Amino acid sequence: MKPSLRKVAGLLLAVFAVSACSESSRPVATGKGSIRGINALVESPEVNFLIEERSLGGLSYKQGVGFVDYDDLEYTFNFDSFPFNDQPAQRLASTSIDVVADTSYSMVLTGTLANPSIMMWEEPEANFDGTETYFEMDFVHISPQTGEIDLYFATTDTEPALGNEIATLQYGDRIPYRQFESGSYEIIVTAPDDPATVLLKSLTIPASPASRVTTAIFDVDPTITAPLAVVLINNAGAATTLADARYPSQLRFLHAAFGTQSTDVYYDGDYDNVIFPDIEFGELSAYTDIAAAGATLNLTAVGDPATPVFEGDVALPANGWGTVLFGGTPDTLGFKTLRDNARPLATFPVARITNMAGNFDSIDVYILAPDTPIDDEVVPSIFNAVPGFGTDFLPFLPEPREITITENREKTAIAAPLLLDAAAGDIIDIIVLDTADPSTLELRVFDSH
Repeated sequence: MKPSLRKVAGLLLAVFAVSACSESSRPVATGKGSIRGINALVESPEVNFLIEERSLGGLSYKQGVGFVDYDDLEYTFNFDSFPFNDQPAQRLASTSIDVVADTSYSMVLTGTLANPSIMMWEEPEANFDGTETYFEMDFVHISPQTGEIDLYFATTDTEPALGNEIATLQYGDRIPYRQFESGSYEIIVTAPDDPATVLLKSLTIPASPASRVTTAIFDVDPTITAPLAVVLINNAGAATTLADARYPSQLRFLHAAFGTQSTDVYYDGDYDNVIFPDIEFGELSAYTDIAAAGATLNLTAVGDPATPVFEGDVALPANGWGTVLFGGTPDTLGFKTLRDNARPLATFPVARITNMAGNFDSIDVYILAPDTPIDDEVVPSIFNAVPGFGTDFLPFLPEPREITITENREKTAIAAPLLLDAAAGDIIDIIVLDTADPSTLELRVFDSH
């Protein structure tokens, strides 16, 4: 063996020896426990939940990462903010757990973004064999802005009565898992010691046997019309915000069909009650109540319900907010329904852009520092936006930005640039409209609810 190879071989043997010694000194797992994370920071953007420095998933507000199994060793769990543009991630909160086998751990990021903390609880893991006729539910109050409440959980149409509540809860309280026979249930939340003052009455909740579900009270936010946010989170992490049938969804109407006359809008063929009267091109109505299930909007000539213009179906989730955009050309009219589901964030504004112009096959959208030349070196922020295309609400820099649109693959502006100077907490809706000049479009901002 050549001397150089002897040296390499000796080095490798030394490394293996050190590795073996190091491995033998580590704790040996004897089983597994399970962990999950939940984001209860109402003002936060999506956060990252990590075991040590390994990501277990992103969490929007009121969402959870389902239980994941790990060896019964000690770990540090972290919640980080996701980086935005070139900004580094920020560590929000951490906690260490010496995981015990056959035990489940729930970690909730709560408090405020300026002063976050982790609320944690543990339970023996479920041990279902599939023959059970019952399910298990626990109840937790993780809403700093909600005061003391009474919580009722009973079969559908059971009226709340003092003494029948599951518990009186205040922020930080939790009721461990209880067993309930499978069936149809509802959750009712009332003022403490006052069953007549109902804060939330859920729709019917079907419950499956041999399952575990967490009922959590969150801070209310502007994405729902109900005054209280109650969320069901299953072991897989799926989260469902419970609807309250006493609070209808809210819908508004924006006329974006250039070349189409002003219109009256009726609901489900009820021509005795106009819900959006005399809406002209470019006009946005106020919100009105609407059923959560699918419904039909009937458009007619103004003041003449016998002269139809267009009709189509719309749908919103229960207790949701939405905007119906009426667009297209006179020969290709249609509806596009937007979910108005943005929250004010403490870190940056959010914005969405919807293209309702029909005079161009597609457009490019540039979001740049003011007065930045649009040349071949500049890449569009949104490429090939066809009529009807729209983004979700996306992070937007909290500093002046100029929005310019061009025809797809071109560099010449086809609308006056829109200058925005947005701040953290702003929610911005931008729509692209046709104009009387078929070679020119318009960028218009309309108010969020």
